[in-house]
Amino acid sequence: MRTKTDTILAIDPGLRDLGYAVLNGRRLVTSGVQGLRRVGKEQRLATARKHVITWMRTHHPSVVVVEKTYRHPVPWLDQLHQLSRTAKNVATRQHADFTMYSPQSVRATVAGNGKAKKPEVAIAVAHRYPSLRVYLTQDRRWKEKYWQNMFDAIALALHHQATHPPSRSRLSD
Repeated sequence: MRTKTDTILAIDPGLRDLGYAVLNGRRLVTSGVQGLRRVGKEQRLATARKHVITWMRTHHPSVVVVEKTYRHPVPWLDQLHQLSRTAKNVATRQHADFTMYSPQSVRATVAGNGKAKKPEVAIAVAHRYPSLRVYLTQDRRWKEKYWQNMFDAIALALHHQATHPPSRSRLSD
């Protein structure tokens, strides 16, 4: 008996750089970073929401995972939480499961250390997906930080897979 593999949309929320990844089973379907720095600050949340909705419509994930965010009195930090709530609302409307994970739990699963730094997480992810090694070292520090958003999104999906194996009750055709 084979189990149906989950399609996971993972989002590393950010209003400067929005990391995303789509995994179907062990296969990395797509991943990247949506840069929002050139979008006016007042339009970033709306633009990020549009990207989330587009990814949901394009990939029809069965699970959406997002790095944990919290309500905050500082407006731009609260906008991150609003973006996470948008992902949850869209997932619910499309009958997808929604989960949030703390960065520490993701790092512990993927890099073996809950206090691992972003470059360590990136190396662990690139070890699993060798085609991504090109993004590890860049000619500018800002480029490395930019691509770490993608690695964080992939790490979220890998953490979800490790902690929530596919259910045997969902059989494939």
